[in-house]
Amino acid sequence: MPADPARLEALRQAILAEAARLAPASLEALARPAPVPAAGLLPLAGALLPDREAVRGWLEAALAAPRPGAGFARDPAGDLAARLAAALLARNQFLPIGAREEGRLAGLVAGALRSAAAALATARTEAALAEALAAGAEAFRADLAAFVAALAAGDAAPALREVVSAEYGPELQLRVLGLDPGALLPPVLDLGCGPGARLVGWLAARGVDARGVDRVAEPSERVQRGDWLTVPLAPGSLGTIVSHLGFSLHFLHHHLRPGDEALRYARRYMELLRALRPGGTFAYAPGLPFVEAHLPPDRWRVETTPVPAQPPASPGAAALPWYACRVTRTR
Repeated sequence: MPADPARLEALRQAILAEAARLAPASLEALARPAPVPAAGLLPLAGALLPDREAVRGWLEAALAAPRPGAGFARDPAGDLAARLAAALLARNQFLPIGAREEGRLAGLVAGALRSAAAALATARTEAALAEALAAGAEAFRADLAAFVAALAAGDAAPALREVVSAEYGPELQLRVLGLDPGALLPPVLDLGCGPGARLVGWLAARGVDARGVDRVAEPSERVQRGDWLTVPLAPGSLGTIVSHLGFSLHFLHHHLRPGDEALRYARRYMELLRALRPGGTFAYAPGLPFVEAHLPPDRWRVETTPVPAQPPASPGAAALPWYACRVTRTR
């Protein structure tokens, strides 16, 4: 396929549109794959058929020697897998999808794309290509169902249910965390900044040295796509760390469940505190009383404020630590 960015982006958008059309209504439904009718893939087949040799050649070359992180043109499987991981996490933010799991997803996507390349090599009509693409899509959905079911296996794994998450406005986040935007000690790190990194952009537009990290973020000069448990943090390098319904929410989630993941969060929490310079603050919501109570008061000042909203109306919600916390390094 000619290295035409516009044509490649059109192909990418067509694949994403088909994925959205075929996506089931819930994670539970995703774990029970259904047949894929070939008739629905006739438009995509019709668009691919005239350029089938060029598309096949590009696919085979890109899959044979991918360049991770280089985008759809150089790493189609990795690019689409990142979108798929983001879609799954949008359904349930507690799904354990890290670099290893995303690598597995990329392998599944690569298999589906190789199947598509093989179909392009043999199909001569729209109907034949649609049938071959449907067969490949069914195989991929079966593999994806097994992948999702494995994520929910074990006592400590989250159930396959929808868990609402959203990106909140920058001013609301700062108000909930009890922070004055004009008094933030730079540099600022938004831990779990969300796909759009809205707070990072808002602060940067006001002259604040801000950056963000998130598993589903769009990488940019200020934003890193990565895991908050493993992204490197130099001791004493940060002035403010903020995480609104992010790191501490996941820490609390694992604290209330069996398994060893809470221990990883506890270690990371202390690494985050060590990343603060004197006078720096780690601000987060919800609170973590089982950690905050053990911080040495001669080094850390702990301040809490109620979250200005009602806790969720669900069993046990009234017992949640529904407050924001600011931990400041005093020396």
